[in-house]
Amino acid sequence: MRYPTPRPSARSRVAEPENPFRVGGIVGGRHFTDRAVERRRIRRALTEPQDHLLVFGPRRMGKSSTLRVVQDELTARGKHVVAADLSTASSLTDLTNRVLQAAQASLGRVWRDVLTSLVQGLSVKIGVSMDPAGVPFPSVDVSVRDASLATQRDTFGGALDAIERLAAAKRAHVGLILDEFQEIHRFGGESAEAHLRSIIQNHKHVSYVLAGSDERLIRAMIGPRRPLYKLLEPLAFGPIDAAHLARWVDDRLRSAAVEARGIGEAVVALAGPRTRDVVQLARATFEVSRRFGAATPEHVAEAFHQIVLSEDAPVRAQWAELSPLQQNVLRAASVASAGLTRGAVRRQFGLGDTGPASKTAATLVGKSVLVKTARGYEYDNPFVRGWVIANALADAGVALPITHDPAAGQPR
Repeated sequence: MRYPTPRPSARSRVAEPENPFRVGGIVGGRHFTDRAVERRRIRRALTEPQDHLLVFGPRRMGKSSTLRVVQDELTARGKHVVAADLSTASSLTDLTNRVLQAAQASLGRVWRDVLTSLVQGLSVKIGVSMDPAGVPFPSVDVSVRDASLATQRDTFGGALDAIERLAAAKRAHVGLILDEFQEIHRFGGESAEAHLRSIIQNHKHVSYVLAGSDERLIRAMIGPRRPLYKLLEPLAFGPIDAAHLARWVDDRLRSAAVEARGIGEAVVALAGPRTRDVVQLARATFEVSRRFGAATPEHVAEAFHQIVLSEDAPVRAQWAELSPLQQNVLRAASVASAGLTRGAVRRQFGLGDTGPASKTAATLVGKSVLVKTARGYEYDNPFVRGWVIANALADAGVALPITHDPAAGQPR
């Protein structure tokens, strides 16, 4: 289903400004909004000794961008902050490389002897090359990647200890951000968690902000019987206030010469609650409406449809890997977020008995396709939901607008 758009006005002949929304990677400046409470708490943790913080919440909420904004703010004030992104690591050695490289990139700007101090503090060989920008690029000798888990764990701890010794020698304080820190458990289990706790507890010149998006794993890692229990103050990272985000979307559209009245509200209602999804839809809405000088609800719906079309290949591939029961659960969840255990719903979508349907829904939560909320099972990604409505719902004899809201049981 495509939504009609009006004919371009005379304004379309005027040079258009660039898209006021940015998605992908880290954003800041005018592309970033709100998070005042979270930024204030993160700033405190990064500047006060032994004030350790755990920042966690769903993916695509803007945690990494918020951390970067705070890092930039503190760096501009002369504070020392290191931020290591651990999300792409495949081993504990990769984590070590990320920490060393982040320390050199951040601290090397103010202390010339950073690399020497870091290398001297480790018991393994460190290679140094230059990245494309001509910045020293340290990495652990490749032999360590095949070393025992204990050796890799100790090497990672040695990199953190090296930063502590450097800060002590400089009589300074360093704030260290480990983004997607839960990867430590993935490669080292509880022994790596215990090792990390002992390191953090003994550091006097480094404070830690650990951030992650695997909520189930993180909650387990900080549970009563786990090493990180009560070591870190938790800071849950939830959605931005919907009214604030809606106003911001309207303001950004107007800043790019597109009149917007209530468009932000429509965008947030359709794509929320995750910040990146909202910004992605707002960006696509601008592209649809920029020719007309004003955005309409129809433009929002058309933009949503275009995003669904653009993501067809990866979503279709994901769909093909699911079992028939998993596919049917997703069909049911695209119609209504509650009711998977009701007889009428189970018959309509071929879900069988209540037990297997509920278990399958839980499996889809584990695959990050669905999320469990107080209202029932909802889609992690609104554009995947739109794809199911547009492409797979007719298989079950159901036809709905692509903008159908399963939680409300009616089109958005």
